[in-house]
Amino acid sequence: MISAGRLRFLARQQVASVLQDSLGLRTDAWVDGQYFRCDVRSDSAQEQGYADGVAVMATYELRARWNTCVSIGLTESDRILVRGKLLRVRAIRNLEEADRVAVIDCEHIQ
Repeated sequence: MISAGRLRFLARQQVASVLQDSLGLRTDAWVDGQYFRCDVRSDSAQEQGYADGVAVMATYELRARWNTCVSIGLTESDRILVRGKLLRVRAIRNLEEADRVAVIDCEHIQ
């Protein structure tokens, strides 16, 4: 169970755009989705090679109500905008298969 007092951050779902370019490929754009309340926990941060340089990869764990995530259609292909950070969703888990708490594993490239 998740306490309502822990859901103090307002997050916004970012959904991949369905627009296509002249070659028929999906454009790299994100469309605003639904708002939902969550708890944000910072897991770790590490420096690693990224593209042609070095970047800091920070991982976060978000916790939200399971029924809210299901009703807005949150998937692993979405992004989440919370506290000024655009997070890439890596996994969504149903905590203890109880249909109460969604644990959303995310990463942020700085």
